[in-house]
Amino acid sequence: MQNNQIRHDLEPLTKRFPEIGKPVSATWMGGTLGVQSDGRATVPGPSDYWIEAIIELEPATADALRAKYVPTPTGEVPKLKEALQKDVPAGPFLTSVAMDKALSNNDWRSTTYLDSRSNTLVMRSVDD
Repeated sequence: MQNNQIRHDLEPLTKRFPEIGKPVSATWMGGTLGVQSDGRATVPGPSDYWIEAIIELEPATADALRAKYVPTPTGEVPKLKEALQKDVPAGPFLTSVAMDKALSNNDWRSTTYLDSRSNTLVMRSVDD
C-alpha cells in the first residue's frame, strides 16, 4: 500500500469494505503503521496497515446504513491525516457501534462517521 498519498480509486475500498456499495467518489490515504517518512520501519515484525477515507456514498447506500445500523449524533468528529482533514464535511456526524462493526471484518477494524447532512461516510480503519 502506498504510504501517505492521496488516492481516489475505489476498488481497494470496495474490495475491503463491501458495505459501502458502489461509491460515487472517494478521497483516501493508506499506509503502514510504524513506518518513518523515509520508508524505514520503526519496529520489527509484521506490518499493520491503515486507511482513512472520505467516501461519497450512493444515496440508497447511505439510507440503508442509517436504517440498518441506526447511527445517532454523539458529537464525535473524525480526526484524519492533515492532508485529508480539509475534505471532511462539517457534520454533525452520526455514529454507532453496529455501523463500525458492519464496516469492519476479520482483517480490518473500522471507526465510522456518517455525515447527517449528506451521503458522506468518513472512516478510519486499521488492518490488525
